Order: sequence, then structure tokens, then C-alpha cells
Amino acid sequence: MPLTLITSDLDAYEAAQAYRRDLQTRYAYAIEQWDGLELARVEALASDYDQRHPDEPSLAAELARTTVTPAAA
Repeated sequence: MPLTLITSDLDAYEAAQAYRRDLQTRYAYAIEQWDGLELARVEALASDYDQRHPDEPSLAAELARTTVTPAAA
């Protein structure tokens, strides 16, 4: 029984990490594309995530530190 709980916790953790990476990728892409609407969407989702996971580092703060290196011409 405890193994099931550990596996379930790990699955939830991995899903949360995948969601964070997805939002970071979407945010970087929106910056590259100058897509203000997508930036607003991702910022709202990050804020919602932070409210639901107060014990984790702030995703919104991580996004604010995102920089995008322009592609070579």
C-alpha cells in the first residue's frame, strides 16, 4: 500500500513539473513571437498555479526572469 502512495505522489510531482516546463516554453515562444495575448494567458495560468501551490517556488517569478536569445539570422 505505501508503494502505491509514493508512486501516486511521484506521478503528481512529475505532472506538476511538466506543467511548469510547458508554461515556461509557451512564455518564451510568446516573447519570441511578440504575442501579447498568449503572454497574458500564460501569466494568468502561472498566477493560478502559484495560488494552488503556495509551497513551491513562484512560477510567475520564474517567468519574469525568462530571457529569449534571438535566433541567428
